[in-house]
This record gives sequence, structure tokens and C-alpha cells, in this order.
Amino acid sequence: MKIALDVDGVLADIIFVWLDHYNKTNNKSLSKKDTIQWDFWKNLGYDKYRFYEDLSNCWSRWMDVPPMEQDIAIATEKLQSVGIVDIVTARDAASTKYVKEWLKHNEIKYNDYVAVMRGRDKAALDYDVFIDDSPLNIVGIASQGKHALLYDQPWNQSINNSGVVRIKKLEEAVDVISDLPKKFGNQFKIQSFLDGKQEED
Repeated sequence: MKIALDVDGVLADIIFVWLDHYNKTNNKSLSKKDTIQWDFWKNLGYDKYRFYEDLSNCWSRWMDVPPMEQDIAIATEKLQSVGIVDIVTARDAASTKYVKEWLKHNEIKYNDYVAVMRGRDKAALDYDVFIDDSPLNIVGIASQGKHALLYDQPWNQSINNSGVVRIKKLEEAVDVISDLPKKFGNQFKIQSFLDGKQEED
């Protein structure tokens, strides 16, 4: 069993650092509860290039990036009991070194580190299970008939279909992967969420 594990929004709470940067720069008080859409940044006057450049730059503060869960190292170790876990992330070269430092610092073990240019590229990779927080990525993955686990975040609450299993903690993925036929069944009815959308990680 090959498992593709995302970083931003699944392992690392990078949006915490981005919000801190945004609020200090703009004298605002935006919080995570305000990020209820995947492209929430549009309402702030950002385009996707500016937002993702800023998000990438936030990784230079990797020591300030909190893990999504307190025992994230233990959770990833348990995940390895049901498959081979690779880090699979949409990543530019500039932030890769910081991400790897963060993974090492938080004692997160993995088999391989795979970076793609675009989030939608993940769906073409040879993995049995994908764990991701992006509603666009996860719907694209599920539309290929692959097992898609959606890590619960404010910006992905619109996703509700039979081809996706939502998890609130990484440890829940172990139970899901251990019993894939029961959790997923054979139905992969994908809503028209991708219509008119653009993918991002």
C-alpha cells in the first residue's frame, strides 16, 4: 500500500504563520475561522500568484510553523504500519529546504519526498491512497477512482461525496486504510466542484 501524504494543512499548520504575517503587515485580525473558502484570499485582494508566493515565503519561518496535531510524529508512525508513506507536496524549490527541516525537527518519518509543480499533478502519481486538505486536489484524485482522504479544514467543508472520506485526525487514516472497501465502497460520484475552478495545493 503506497500512501501520498500532504504537508501544508495536513502535517503543518502553515496558514497560522501566513495569517500572522498578513495581520501584522495589514494591521488586521484575520483568523483561521475566516478561511472558509479554498480561495479566501481573493476577498483580500490577492491573486493566486501573490498568495502562494507569500505562503512559500512563510516557510522561511519554519520554526514558527506548528504541527496540525500535538502528536503528529506518532500519528505518522502509525500510518506507516499500514503502508509505505511518501511526502507528496506541491512545492517550489525555495521552500523545499525549510519543509525538510521542519519534517526533521518534528521527527516525522517518511520513505520518500516527492514535490510536484501543481497540486492537480498529484492525481497522476502512482499511489493507492492520498491524504490531502485541498478540495480541488482531493476531488481530482477521487475522480480518477483513487482512494482520497480529505483532512478536515475550514476551507474544504463544501466537499461531501461518496468518493471522498473525511478525517479529522491523521490517526483516523489508519482505520480507513485498514478497511478500504467498507469505507469507500465502489461508488465514485464526483460533484461538479471542479467546474470553473483552478487547482492549487
